[in-house]
Amino acid sequence: MIVHCTQKLATKLEHASPKPLQNSNPLGDWHANLYVLDRRQCVTFCHDKTRFVLFIPGLKKEGFASLDFWFQDLFANTMLKLDYEPALIEKALSFVDDLQFDIVCDRSVQGSMRVAMMDFGAFFMDVPVMDLPMYSVSARLNDRPVTTKGMKKSECLWPMKAMKELIDSL
Repeated sequence: MIVHCTQKLATKLEHASPKPLQNSNPLGDWHANLYVLDRRQCVTFCHDKTRFVLFIPGLKKEGFASLDFWFQDLFANTMLKLDYEPALIEKALSFVDDLQFDIVCDRSVQGSMRVAMMDFGAFFMDVPVMDLPMYSVSARLNDRPVTTKGMKKSECLWPMKAMKELIDSL
């Protein structure tokens, strides 16, 4: 799977390509960014098409080396928290392969991640980041309406529903 990451996150990774990578995964591309909250390094992933968000709090150097594991674990458990059917979760995980990173980003998806982090602040502002249950946080960030570039003002996208529809269509 291709993850388009910011320069800030790319400095923490061993192999981030400066050239765009071609994706052949039917699940599609993701974006990722590094945030510092409560002096802890946190990574947010956002699916390009559905705007499905995953939030990993408090990563240390070893955590960046095993980002594949954290991504797959968080993706599966977030879907579980959102009451996806087990067969649908298994289907989704069958498409998750090794993460490959490049630094070619889409401003629209980055904007969606920025809005998700603003919503994060509104939902969880009084809780220290290391006390947050990451699966529940990711589930909460996907159970909210999102708008994307080119949408009409009367339209919105629900990431948890959009991801479910995408996996069903695979």
